[in-house]
Amino acid sequence: MLPSLVRSLGPRALAAVLSLVAWLATGGLARAEPDEGAPVRRFALLVGANDGGGDRVRLRYANSDADAIAEVLRDLGGVGAGDLIHLRDPTPTEVEAAFDDLADKLRDAADSGARTQILFYYSGHSDEKGLLLGGDRIEYARLRKRVQAVPADVRIAILDSCASGAFTRTKGGTRRAPFLVGAASSVEGHAFLTSSSADESAQESDRVGGSFFTHFFNSGLRGAADVDGDRFVTLTEAYRFAFESTLARTESTRGGAQHAAYDIQLAGSGDLVMTDLHKPSATLVIGSDVVGLVSIRGSSGRLAAEIDKAKGSGLLALAVEPGKYQILVDDGAERRKASVEVGRGGRVAVVAADFRVMPTEYATLRGDGEYVQVPFDIGLLPPASINGRRARQLHDPDVRIRNRFTLSFGWNRSARVDGVSLGVGASIVDEHLHGIQGSMVASIVRGDLEGLQFSQFFARAKRVTGLQSAMVVHADTVAKGAQLGFIDIAKRVHGAQVGIITWADEADAAIGFITPTRKGNVHPEVWTSDISSFAFGFRLPANYTYSSFAIGIHPFGRRAGYQFGFAFGGHIPLVKGVFMDIDLGAHVVLDGLSGSFRGPGVLGQLRLLFGYQAFKRLSVFGGPTLSVLGNDADKPLGRPGYGWTVYDGQEGNTQLRVWPGFAAGLRF
Repeated sequence: MLPSLVRSLGPRALAAVLSLVAWLATGGLARAEPDEGAPVRRFALLVGANDGGGDRVRLRYANSDADAIAEVLRDLGGVGAGDLIHLRDPTPTEVEAAFDDLADKLRDAADSGARTQILFYYSGHSDEKGLLLGGDRIEYARLRKRVQAVPADVRIAILDSCASGAFTRTKGGTRRAPFLVGAASSVEGHAFLTSSSADESAQESDRVGGSFFTHFFNSGLRGAADVDGDRFVTLTEAYRFAFESTLARTESTRGGAQHAAYDIQLAGSGDLVMTDLHKPSATLVIGSDVVGLVSIRGSSGRLAAEIDKAKGSGLLALAVEPGKYQILVDDGAERRKASVEVGRGGRVAVVAADFRVMPTEYATLRGDGEYVQVPFDIGLLPPASINGRRARQLHDPDVRIRNRFTLSFGWNRSARVDGVSLGVGASIVDEHLHGIQGSMVASIVRGDLEGLQFSQFFARAKRVTGLQSAMVVHADTVAKGAQLGFIDIAKRVHGAQVGIITWADEADAAIGFITPTRKGNVHPEVWTSDISSFAFGFRLPANYTYSSFAIGIHPFGRRAGYQFGFAFGGHIPLVKGVFMDIDLGAHVVLDGLSGSFRGPGVLGQLRLLFGYQAFKRLSVFGGPTLSVLGNDADKPLGRPGYGWTVYDGQEGNTQLRVWPGFAAGLRF
């Protein structure tokens, strides 16, 4: 019923309805004097999920949508860095854990006397049953229960997803009723917003570089929705702006018109303020004489904001990050452009006289997601290249050029490459590379890398599907693939890191000498075995691999001595709490305890260990081992530990001994 009603409302009726919602809304940054009531602390849980699993088309902008919301909440929405949790392509278990973490923080904030708010945001795939995260699902009923259960005074949930089928990269599957549309709830203090209504698709666009709804909602939060000019953007203002702008933009798309929807149950007076624009990092003011569709792009080419500015609408002040911006205005008759730079804490205004008409050629040559096609680029530096020549022809130094092949004897730069990009010095791709990128010094993709990236010294990409190789490799996310280098650095790795030193927040496999992960942490171990009565070590685990360092002592009898070494292994979960570890280690053996050591010998050991994790920081383990000891036959060395062997012989000048054994211990 609600979707039909929303479709039938005209602009004035819609404004009246939303004004009524505003009168019913309340919140921590509400329009009240600072000394009224308790202080407010706002928390946020943001989830971006490009991968919907199965045969669903992978989204391109779900994670960047969440990035944009995170940025505006930190800058203008009163959310501290420690109060924001940002998940990229998580599992349902990770989302559940994030809710638990937020609940603990909210209780602590409430105990300190603060009023609390939480905002949950999701951008990604969904179907008629729930949100889709890879091959898993969070049921709608479960999600709603989790949001309503958090101990906050105000709970806001924004879902930019849908349950409808549409053309390429529409979010969702079959046509079903959307999530949280017109649903009744007896719980006060929540606001649920969705980007689409029943039988509609939530669409994303190459031109805006994200989903329509999030793009306009974010533009609204930065000031485009501040229709009364009080420098506060309320929930009602942001929603109204996103609703009207999304509907206007999608009426002629292949996915069809998209109507946002809401379920708001907020008790109290005043309106819930989402952003405070009084002290932004920087302010860009669009003059009252600028009329038309205003598009504002940063130096990277990303669309920062977009507003359809009507005649007589007055000044428009937008809160932006410091930097350089290109402002394009299309009034239906011609396209004009202005360039500005806004410093930190600065305020820059542009008026109609600052814009120049763009050549007709500029508009006619763009035909693929706002890119200019230049098949081959060869040169020394970006200005001294075919790409640079094309940019000068178009009178636009920031034109987004798409290449098939690039070669530079210094360094090159493209917006997108579908093919091969090579640079003797460096190769830089600003947005997307599908293919191969190589250089002597640095290979950099500021967006998505799909394929192979290599360099002699440094390789960097934001999101990797494929392989990175260099002395130092760095990525935000390895969605599927591997990093191969001397030093590997990433936030999240669905694949493997292979290097001498690896670091990640979380990794499926880390293969190297020093392999810490933030999620895996460091785990001390103590154990006994046939070669050392007492052993101590520490383990650096990824999800399915680990490296470990150990030192052991066997103080008894003629075989007393020390061992210290390194092992690498694999971790295999079996059933809940039960696991199997298999590892191969290399140890240096010193015979004797008195200080006059004999040796050294080299001990190789294969271990097959079974264990049970009783608590988060306590596991028991044990299992069989197989050891091989080699030492110089001219310098006899006692076999460490106990005396049994299955082989004792000499190969050339090396004495070899082989025996089975055991190990059992505790891991903390």
